[in-house]
Formats: sequence, structure tokens, C-alpha cells
Amino acid sequence: MMSKKIENQLNKEIFDLTLSFQREFPVIYNNLTETPLFLSYEHNDISDSEFEAYSAFLKAQLKVFQNSKQV
Repeated sequence: MMSKKIENQLNKEIFDLTLSFQREFPVIYNNLTETPLFLSYEHNDISDSEFEAYSAFLKAQLKVFQNSKQV
């Protein structure tokens, strides 16, 4: 299990990423199935690695959409 500090950093990172989706790509934001504000992986049997992978996935997707927007 990761430390509380790292967990809080990941929560903030995921929240910030989803906020970016909400502002820049509202249609895509509406399709996100998780709401990080209420996501508690300790109570939903989500592993640390899955939580980190979700953050990495959001980063990668946001980058793809931002790059396609600039073209």
C-alpha cells in the first residue's frame, strides 16, 4: 500500500487531469466513468498499480486530444 502522501498526490493529479478534460474536452469528460473526487481505491478493491495506471492513462489521453486539437 502506498503512503498517504503519495495517495494524496495521485488523487490531486487525477482530479487535475479530469478537470482539464472537463474544461478542454467536455464531451470526452462526460464519458469518463470514474469520478476521482469520490474514488477511494482502498474501499473499492483497486490496487495501487491500477490507480497509478489510471493516472498514466488520463495523462496519455489528454496529451493525444491536446495534440489533435492543435492540428
